[in-house]
Amino acid sequence: MVENPPYATAVIAPAGSTLAVIGGIEGAGADTATAARAALDALAQRLAEVGLDKQSVLRVRAALAPADAEDFAGWNAAWMEFFDAGHRPARVTVGASAVPGTARIVLDVVAGFPVGADAPVVEGARPTANANIAVAGPESNPTAIVNTGSGLYLSAGVLPARDALADPESMEQHIAGAIETLGTGLTNHDLQWSDTFFVRVLTTPQPERPVVDFAGWDPVLASLREESKGFPGAWTMWASPGFSAGGRYVEIEVWAAPSRPHDAFREGGEAADALLRMTANAPTAMISSGALVAPDADLIFLSGVIAPEGTAVEEEGPAVLAVMKERLASVGASMADVAELRVYRVEGESTFNAAYGDYFNNAEVNPHRPVRTNYLVHSLPQGRLVEIEAIVVRRSDS
Repeated sequence: MVENPPYATAVIAPAGSTLAVIGGIEGAGADTATAARAALDALAQRLAEVGLDKQSVLRVRAALAPADAEDFAGWNAAWMEFFDAGHRPARVTVGASAVPGTARIVLDVVAGFPVGADAPVVEGARPTANANIAVAGPESNPTAIVNTGSGLYLSAGVLPARDALADPESMEQHIAGAIETLGTGLTNHDLQWSDTFFVRVLTTPQPERPVVDFAGWDPVLASLREESKGFPGAWTMWASPGFSAGGRYVEIEVWAAPSRPHDAFREGGEAADALLRMTANAPTAMISSGALVAPDADLIFLSGVIAPEGTAVEEEGPAVLAVMKERLASVGASMADVAELRVYRVEGESTFNAAYGDYFNNAEVNPHRPVRTNYLVHSLPQGRLVEIEAIVVRRSDS
């Protein structure tokens, strides 16, 4: 870990916050710092379109192109020029195996509207089929304006079903297959695509194809926008070197906002006194496939965690989880409150999965199973092999 990092270790969005979620902010330029400045300038413009500024940013996730993946110093330089010491959001940075087009960096961002005021009125915002979601900015990848007063839904990463692929080499079919599975998950939680406000698409290079087929997303996105499905929100896309299940070339996850509080959290509901309702595809699954977040939960965006300096390679997995546990305790939360866990691993890392069972899905320590996506990346800060980030809940009166 970096001493005195230029970002917050965790940032909290109070229960019922209205969020601005922006995906796919690309930056290009002659070097990493120039590209990062371009992306951050684009972010400033997108925020201004909805009446916000950089002080409103809660969390930034950055994917650097392979040529820039070791130049975290350039990214940090641009970051510190943009965010002064008076406001430091949470941050996650990874090295991707490819990013779209000529970009050198891709960002997705969560910002928050002022708390305690009336519902924000955003000039020019377009309503959607879900009263808790509006969109603003470009039609191609808009800013999603999301009222979390009815709670949230967070999915695990989903791979396409192999038996649904008529052409196993078609990226479009891989993406469409994953989207179909996600649609079933939404339906099982009384949701539909029009309730979804953010989609994260992670492709992986296909054998004998030197260029990642990012264009496979375009026709699937168009179909999601048809009136029958109605996806209104933001999305982000970059490439990972691979996933745990070979022969599948995309993994996708979604965030959604219920149009009204889920019945499980109402008086007499199965989760009436809880902040999370987790669902799994099988009783023996190590992770949950979906997480419903209660309307009265604060959201904690935890920055990416890497092992402390001097940690041996074989101890990185346990070390990042131990640091995460300490950071959560400092903001009044625990490992049992983790809704979404994202794991980034460099090829060859072999310690995290075993360490996971010491902190989660453990009847004696913590039986809780978060929503999780676990995939490879090109590189991580300081040459580390594993990094984790999380969205965590806590009671709003904590």
